[in-house]
Amino acid sequence: MTVKSLFTVVGAALLTLLAATPATAASPTRPFGSLIEAESFDATHGVRVLADANASGGHAIAFSPGDWVRFDSIDFGAPGQTSGYATWRSCATGSGTVELRLDSPAATPFLTFNPSGGGCTQWYQSSLRLGLGSTPTGVHAFYTTARSDATSCDFYRFDSLQLIKQTFPPIP
Repeated sequence: MTVKSLFTVVGAALLTLLAATPATAASPTRPFGSLIEAESFDATHGVRVLADANASGGHAIAFSPGDWVRFDSIDFGAPGQTSGYATWRSCATGSGTVELRLDSPAATPFLTFNPSGGGCTQWYQSSLRLGLGSTPTGVHAFYTTARSDATSCDFYRFDSLQLIKQTFPPIP
């Protein structure tokens, strides 16, 4: 009788403990239009995080050819709702291509740009227009990848990115 009672008490305590244990939280969704600091990534391959007092969040990331950074749970909105601009603060020490992709670092880019070289003595604000046909929709993992023929390290430095929504009038 004592063994059965002890099992009942221990079993009930274990069930109570399991019920009280919080579930692992998923990454919060980042709405289209929110400022994304480079150092707020969810995963990376090859990039270096650099302390920089002039960067908007106090840090930036440096890309070499083949590097990528991933930001989870970016909400691009419903079809037909989002268009606008992608703006970013960055600098480049060499030539190369930066590509924005969804869900995989090997996916087809939805936006590609070639940052201007010339050094990283200051941050540059740049913008590219997104049309309704080129703006993704729904919630995705968002990748920034870097390609370059140069073998130089850290050819591109990235401070922050913002996808700015424009819903009326839509950009064709």
